[in-house]
Amino acid sequence: MKYFFNNKLWIFLVIINSASLIYSSPVVDIDLDEFKDDWNYQTFPDQTPILNSGGKQHNLPPASKRQAKESPDPLQVIDLHDKTNVGNVIGEIGDSVRRKIPCSVCQLAVGMLQTNVRKGEPFELIKTKFVSLCVGFEIQNAIVCNGIIDVFGPEVLPVLNFTTSGPKEICRLALGETCEEVEIPDHQWKIDLPDVKKPEVKEVPLPKPGKPTLKVLHISDTHLDPEYAEGSIANCEEPLCCRTYSSPPKDNDTVVPAGKWGVYDKCDVPEILIENMLQNIVEKHPDIDYIIWTGDLPPHDIWNQTKGESLEILKKSVKQMQDAFPHVPILPALGNHEGIPAGSFPPPWNRHEDHSISWLYEEVNRQWKDWLPASEENTILHGGFYSVLIRPGFRLISLNMNYCHSLNWWLLVNSTDPAKELKWLVHQLQQAEDNGEKVHIIGHIPPGVTDCLKTWSENYYEIINRYENTVVAQFFGHTHADEFEVFYDNDNYKRPTSIAYIGPSVTPFNAQNPAYRIYYVDGEHDSSTWEVIDHETWIMDLQKANDKNEENPVWYKLYSAREDYEMPNLRPKEWNSLIYRMVGDKDLFQRYFRNYHRDSPMSPKYEDQEKLQLLCDLKSGKSQERLHLCHDLESSWDSLARYHYKTVENKNRQCTISPTSFLIFLNIFIVSRLMNKIFY
Repeated sequence: MKYFFNNKLWIFLVIINSASLIYSSPVVDIDLDEFKDDWNYQTFPDQTPILNSGGKQHNLPPASKRQAKESPDPLQVIDLHDKTNVGNVIGEIGDSVRRKIPCSVCQLAVGMLQTNVRKGEPFELIKTKFVSLCVGFEIQNAIVCNGIIDVFGPEVLPVLNFTTSGPKEICRLALGETCEEVEIPDHQWKIDLPDVKKPEVKEVPLPKPGKPTLKVLHISDTHLDPEYAEGSIANCEEPLCCRTYSSPPKDNDTVVPAGKWGVYDKCDVPEILIENMLQNIVEKHPDIDYIIWTGDLPPHDIWNQTKGESLEILKKSVKQMQDAFPHVPILPALGNHEGIPAGSFPPPWNRHEDHSISWLYEEVNRQWKDWLPASEENTILHGGFYSVLIRPGFRLISLNMNYCHSLNWWLLVNSTDPAKELKWLVHQLQQAEDNGEKVHIIGHIPPGVTDCLKTWSENYYEIINRYENTVVAQFFGHTHADEFEVFYDNDNYKRPTSIAYIGPSVTPFNAQNPAYRIYYVDGEHDSSTWEVIDHETWIMDLQKANDKNEENPVWYKLYSAREDYEMPNLRPKEWNSLIYRMVGDKDLFQRYFRNYHRDSPMSPKYEDQEKLQLLCDLKSGKSQERLHLCHDLESSWDSLARYHYKTVENKNRQCTISPTSFLIFLNIFIVSRLMNKIFY
């Protein structure tokens, strides 16, 4: 934070922006053909089931003995006289991200950069300024600083040149509630829902024990690093370490060597870890019916990645999965790291050969063809999404959540339903409703996180509410944590309507043990609900595996949801109840906090404020609506209600913004979420 207010900074900025002109080509303007996308979204879903069986008798985890009850009154779940429960949270209402960047600084930086770009300043001069600031203020070393501008500059600079939005609008879109509300007409849009009345919501009977179930594996955020080197520097100067060329730490700190199986925090996954995980899954879970795989395959070295390297990681990862599960259907979704630069998924109206995303979709279509019906080639090549029938009456829809990502730069130009994905989703869900099908939705970025654009998230939330009877579960990744999001009725935020499960990451990049998730889904029978009956998280003790130099580390069940959280079922009503029970039950929340970090020895101790933030995350299925969604939760927390709504300071789970971000907003605000936890 000292960088923000040091007078030397402003002197340095003046010097940099008064630098002599370096002659070269300016940022190239691009003809976007008026955002035309003539694709017909009214596709017909495939009707051939990918499974030959509707389930079998799996051994489910033990059930909880707690009986289902109404959600507790939020004002009665804590001892209002217990000051340890209140903590220092007054004035923090809606605080889901600790604000590190003042919005005024973001606006100043974007304004300076946008002015320079639009007056035709050449790329080399912009790069000189960027690298001078980056290295001069010791944000990163010269290798990373040069790499960031080389990889991201050619993508972001044309966007700033083309967008009609100014600094206030851009910063609001990028930082969300951190910035004050501002009208952005070009980014306000609404999906039309069919003129078909929503069916009456009726609570159906719970699945009875002894009925067939489906066992589903969920793998997310593998972040395979082919350059991981055992014994290399694990606490390097760069944002990603454990490579032969990683720089020694500053200030003569003791060098920490990379372990055989991986390292907590600043390193991604060695190939040996993924191979070991898949082998253990095959041995421990030979009865898996199908797999959901929710993206983020490449490592976090975003400053030196290329399209070719991203495709090689895709091919290698697909082969690993095919070799391990040759006869199990695998249903993937695209992560934000599959794009190059990371997060870049230009909508179909951008057909420029240097910026189109067709290079990725064409290869994805080739790699996924053994798992998906040929009929889905149309939607995959257009937007990276698809729909498949698991069994008669049960469908899965895979969304490309990068079209809601605030760091998907081309959305700053036009964010209106990119690739017509939400129109397509509504059409698919209406057909599913007409056909009496239940639907699971999978994707990478959860719709409630701050880096999902607000308007996109609002429309998605509306769709989930409309098709409450059809969508029985959602599954995402991205945050690297073991958590969930509850959705509520738009007309009555006290009534939970849907649940989104957020699976843990395989990578230990943010100081958590490697993990995967197992779901048990109600199978095919006369009264099938196709809902999730229970789920388990399985982990590997990374510290133990490295300390004992194990040849075959043990992967073990950390917990099952019904047993550990004392839930009689996993319907949205019970997940909502769990949130409020955790407000006053310290032991229950401690269990959740342990599971959130997957029992990592690097797990920090939480403060009261962080507890409130984490609980608010669980209520936030809609992005940037925490003031509404968490109001009663915060009221129950602060018994005296001595807070008031001032500036909303948004703590995104995966986007804690560091001084690193400051540099990028001074030049290419892009790095605001790319160099710390923001790498997700």
